Amino acid sequence: MDDFSVRIKRFREERSLSLRKVAEDTGFSLSFLSKLENGRTSITLKNLTRLLQYYGITLPELFQSSENEKMKVFRREHRQKVESGQENLTLEVLVPDLSRKMEPLLISFESRARYDAPLRHMGEECVFVINGEFKLELDNEVHLLREGDMAYYSSKQNHSWENLDDKAGTLLMVITPPSV
Repeated sequence: MDDFSVRIKRFREERSLSLRKVAEDTGFSLSFLSKLENGRTSITLKNLTRLLQYYGITLPELFQSSENEKMKVFRREHRQKVESGQENLTLEVLVPDLSRKMEPLLISFESRARYDAPLRHMGEECVFVINGEFKLELDNEVHLLREGDMAYYSSKQNHSWENLDDKAGTLLMVITPPSV
């Protein structure tokens, strides 16, 4: 079982919630939740956001430990990763710390990967294209971005990213307030 699975199960158990109750409240199937907690399936970004909101936590909070409160430097080898196999994306939590007002994430997209569905949440996002060529959809507008470009927008807009390249691409995304 991976670290993500162990932690998501712990948050459910700390709230004394059964898998059945979470399934009823969220609309996720009991089978899906069980597989997720046992590391046998992945989750889309949209569904991850929905599940974390149900538990009342953010992704950095999920991976927080008391030693992070004192840390100012975060090493590559200590990053927590969440893979969304359905979308061919990997999220890396760059600062696993609750006391932050921003949520920096590194998102790696495999060739031609895209969000399963547009996202919409409170706050703002600043996104820098580290490498690759991407399509950003903001409500009904399409924007093409490539290495070195950036976008800044209200997260209240429907937004979706797609890697247009035949090779992997990477985005540095900063969300405020933390909401993923």
